[in-house]
Amino acid sequence: MAGLSEGQTPVLEIDGTLNSNDGNSRGNKGKDKAVVLVGEENSNSNIDTQNQQGGSGGGSEREMPSMHRSGSRPQLDLSKAAIQGNFEVKDPTILLPNQSDDISHLALDIGGSLIKLVYFSRHEDQSIDDKRKKTIKERLGISNGNRRSYPILGGRLHFVKFETTKISECLDFIHSKQLHRGGVDSCHWNPGVQANDNAVIKATGGGAYKFADLFKERLGVSLDKEDEMDCLVAGANFLLKAIRHEAFTHMEGQKEFVQIDTNDLFPYLLVNIGSGVSMIKVDGDGKFERVSGTNVGGGTYWGLGRLLTKCKSFDELLELSQRGDNGTIDMLVGDIYGGMDYSKIGLSASTIASSFGKTISDKKELADYRPEDISLSLLRMISYNIGQISYLNALRFGLKRIFFGGFFIRGHAYTMDTISFAVQFWSKGEAQAMFLRHEGFLGALGAFMSYEKHGLDDLMVHQLVERFPMGAPYTGGRIHGPPLGDLNEKASEARISWMEKFVLKGTEITAPVPMAPSGTTGLGGFEVPLSKGSTLRSDASALNVGVLHLVPTLEVFPLLADPKMYEPNTIDLADRSELEYWFTVLSEHLPDLVDKAVASEGGTDDAKRRGDAFARAFSAHLARLMEEPAAYGKLGLANLLELREECLREFQFLDAYRSIKQRENEASLAVLPDLLVELDSMSEETRLLMLIEGVLAANIFDWGSRACVDLYHKGTIIEIYRMSRNKMQRPWRVDDFDAFKERMLGSGDNKPRPHKRALLFVDNSGADVVLGMLPLARELLRRGTEVVLVANSLPALNDITAMELPDIVAEAAKHCDILRRAAEAGGLLVDAMINTLDGSKENSPSVPLMVVENGCGSPCIDLRQVSSELAAAAKNADLIILEGMGRALHTNFNARFKCEALKIRSEFDEQDKYIHPQSTPFDNGPAVFVSCDLEK
Repeated sequence: MAGLSEGQTPVLEIDGTLNSNDGNSRGNKGKDKAVVLVGEENSNSNIDTQNQQGGSGGGSEREMPSMHRSGSRPQLDLSKAAIQGNFEVKDPTILLPNQSDDISHLALDIGGSLIKLVYFSRHEDQSIDDKRKKTIKERLGISNGNRRSYPILGGRLHFVKFETTKISECLDFIHSKQLHRGGVDSCHWNPGVQANDNAVIKATGGGAYKFADLFKERLGVSLDKEDEMDCLVAGANFLLKAIRHEAFTHMEGQKEFVQIDTNDLFPYLLVNIGSGVSMIKVDGDGKFERVSGTNVGGGTYWGLGRLLTKCKSFDELLELSQRGDNGTIDMLVGDIYGGMDYSKIGLSASTIASSFGKTISDKKELADYRPEDISLSLLRMISYNIGQISYLNALRFGLKRIFFGGFFIRGHAYTMDTISFAVQFWSKGEAQAMFLRHEGFLGALGAFMSYEKHGLDDLMVHQLVERFPMGAPYTGGRIHGPPLGDLNEKASEARISWMEKFVLKGTEITAPVPMAPSGTTGLGGFEVPLSKGSTLRSDASALNVGVLHLVPTLEVFPLLADPKMYEPNTIDLADRSELEYWFTVLSEHLPDLVDKAVASEGGTDDAKRRGDAFARAFSAHLARLMEEPAAYGKLGLANLLELREECLREFQFLDAYRSIKQRENEASLAVLPDLLVELDSMSEETRLLMLIEGVLAANIFDWGSRACVDLYHKGTIIEIYRMSRNKMQRPWRVDDFDAFKERMLGSGDNKPRPHKRALLFVDNSGADVVLGMLPLARELLRRGTEVVLVANSLPALNDITAMELPDIVAEAAKHCDILRRAAEAGGLLVDAMINTLDGSKENSPSVPLMVVENGCGSPCIDLRQVSSELAAAAKNADLIILEGMGRALHTNFNARFKCEALKIRSEFDEQDKYIHPQSTPFDNGPAVFVSCDLEK
């Protein structure tokens, strides 16, 4: 057990990340537990005719104080604190023998209709204490210093919502996960410690008062209050700065994500639409002012709607609006001008001249009007006015951006369309309304950030990864799949995991938030989403939010020429034909993938059940995304392929191709010595061409290609390799080999300098890495270039991982002195006994061969989020080689770097599609891409 250095005071933050500094630890050691709740609606839930601070138009304008950090948050007793095990472990267990306080992981936003909950959990996985990895870190100069300021390292933020009328379900959910006592994972820090019964929950809004006694009775916690507007602004600022595709526009049913430059974020107008409306000018973190508002907001819509339609709920009223025709109630321009436009002043015939104006002349009673038409007319009237007033305030202060949020919007597509139309109309197209994917959770996030040491402020956009597991609790604390049943079920039943229930009820799995295709009102060309069933779900807008993984060890790849302009995805899935093509590919590949996954787990009955559940779950994801491609945020091919791998891991298939990779590695290593002998017999120029052709030939061994899978039934690996290499005849579709040869070999007496360090992004296991990339790496080593093999952190299809690669290198090194010397220098042979070839005369410089993980577990790679190992290795690199369809074509085809780069990939399809499932390799010939970007 490792203790602290003498004279150092440890500082332990939210999840217990242990640090030390020379000062004293801050804060008190009070025994009160702190959990935070804030109101879900804006602060004007009850409209006052006096100087109201909430959403009324007559509210006083004042500058709000900067957001303070909660002084009642408990600090930790770190006396005798120690790390159990090795300091190099990614998330070591920290023992706090004298700590009696639990750690707060919870924030809630309670309102009159909805409760939004944000809670934190830790990753349970632990890194293996790998001596070779430690050696690599030492060589690259990587330390654990990046743990210094991240209390939420290795954790996740979960977003859950409940109906306020079902607050008991929310309380049951909190109790079941022990969130009011630091969470179930709090035992990670101090097992056996009795929970504090004097916990304090910070709250704001009506729920802070209304439910105070209930929280005390059910959870034994007291309620305290956090300022609601502080939380609202803090949550919005965090989301806009930390989530890459958080903001979007919504016009005529089309959602388009907007990339916000964090350096140009402020000032902006935040329009919070609850019962009334508050318009807040935000100038920076903790700097904001409520500049205007109106008492005509969500409460107006719901109140009038209830009186006029007899609806029992807000959602029911919205549901009615989707089937309405406001033309039967509103007086339109066309009604005044005989069905004609008023083109002179730019008004179309469908423009509303007077909301509810047509009822003046109609000799009808209320009962004669359809509730659907009344609801739609109300929705348009209120939304148009909010949009107009918002734009005028933005114009007043010269603000470029207007963000809308609040209970009234609640992700309703037609509401967003209406507000957007109003802003566009009154600004003559110069301004756009923007919305936030997590808009309902602004207050809860802000409350979470009210903790003095929450750590979110330190996170950057590249350190957050959003995932969409089927097993994540979302609406009502239930998972997306089959319902878990009553949370109060008997103890023995409660021990059954969600996964087991998911497997048992696989036939009930549906896509999260199912939606029917859009329809049209016929008025103004607006697209109106329709909900399935008779009840509109509160999340029927497809504004799904996932689980936010907080990974402070991720960094931006430092060799990107312009990270702000970098877009990893080559293929635009906004193109419907591309979307349908790839969904077809993934669907057709699914049965084979399930077979492989089940076989990897021994083919047991349990594995078969999980395989079936995975297939249903992933199919549900595909169906959901086919209906609404932007349901999970901006969708690219890389996101889609990663979703598949995450879904596999969620159903506990950690490496579906494990046995296949092992067989292919063994078969390829068996023929490697003969290949090296053949290469060494060639001239330098011929060998270089054969090496590139070898990489191209070996890269066809990709189990992600249905066409290439058929090859495995036609011959041995070496036969397929030689056959495919013979097919690699130049000229290739993209052929920059001559430029690459000139850079490597020069011409005449002009011998170019060797590269200092090359990063080789490897792809598949087996022949690809063994017969393709390793010989190329060997050639670079022979020339005195350091080589870093960059591999996946987690398995994806048959891709090689950084965990597997050192053993392959060690085995290959038994047959090659160049590889042996380099692997020893790079720390890859720490545990291996390598027998040098007898009589070897090779004279290789002792430049190192190293292996680093790339930080992802997908067939593609987003270079905006790579591991700290890779980022460190890149700092001295002057050559990048990207290999494979996923990393060099489907992503990064257009990527530009600060150093020289070579992109190598091959496919077989004369239609130039991306490994089309109907194409037959070798019949149509290869489509080979070898592109160079030199002379940096």
